[in-house]
Amino acid sequence: MSDPQTSGARGSYAKSAGFRRAVLDTALRILAERGFDATTLQLIADEVGRSKAGLLHHFGSRENLMLEIVRHRDDVNRARFPADPDGGFGASEDLVAHNATVPGLVALFAVVSALAASDTSDTDRREYFIARYERNREAFARRLAQEQQAGTIRADIDPHVAASLLIATMDGLQVQWLLDERVDMAEHLRALVDLLSP
Repeated sequence: MSDPQTSGARGSYAKSAGFRRAVLDTALRILAERGFDATTLQLIADEVGRSKAGLLHHFGSRENLMLEIVRHRDDVNRARFPADPDGGFGASEDLVAHNATVPGLVALFAVVSALAASDTSDTDRREYFIARYERNREAFARRLAQEQQAGTIRADIDPHVAASLLIATMDGLQVQWLLDERVDMAEHLRALVDLLSP
């Protein structure tokens, strides 16, 4: 027979985790629909039926909530745009094309990543982005090495260097596009992949 106290604690945790997930899903939707500037803490709180204080109770601060939204968006994107099983960079191009439809989420990423880069101590935000870039560099480097073996990517470039260039291009294009929507992110990413071809 289970301990009622333990069962209650698990139930409370599940409710809290469920609420956090609902908040993050709601925040992603509002950011996608209304944009970064129009998405306020009050608006998110109203959508989930809580006060701002109640919302922050679950996340600690506005900055933590912003980081958790970015983290959740990354999880959603990884599930939605998995790496191509047959090689190539189609999933990355699809992700970049999708980003052009959600400027509010792109702006959030740009702001939070810039804040992480400016942190002078080891904050959760800084550590998340350090780990994120390392994970993405390694994933791209593996893919590029596979493509080199297949002969579809130049053999005279270090795959880790090319991985850093791909990520820098994707993130840099986002900032350029936020400032000038005439910049076609997917087209420019395809151009870089073409330059890496033999």
